Amino acid sequence: MPQNARSPDGHAYLAAGMAGIGALWLPSYMAQGLVARGELIPLFPDWRLDPMPMYIAFPQNRHVSAKLRVFIDWLVELMAQHAPVVSRPPLRVGADS
Repeated sequence: MPQNARSPDGHAYLAAGMAGIGALWLPSYMAQGLVARGELIPLFPDWRLDPMPMYIAFPQNRHVSAKLRVFIDWLVELMAQHAPVVSRPPLRVGADS
């Protein structure tokens, strides 16, 4: 049996986890409804990964078309709604920290 599963499709990854494949690491926006309904249980609620950058690549020497500008603005708004940057709580070391 494999020790881990990977998928570039977050929904397929979530479906595999919900089918019992094991523990999942999910972005909070994908897990919050399932946690609220009791379908998922947070294992390490105080643990956070460092934020990962997101980039949009396009030729720098070209004019940004109206279509691309609308897409960029939509993507920024989507990420602000569903994957907001949150501050990390301080790392706790040991039970008395």
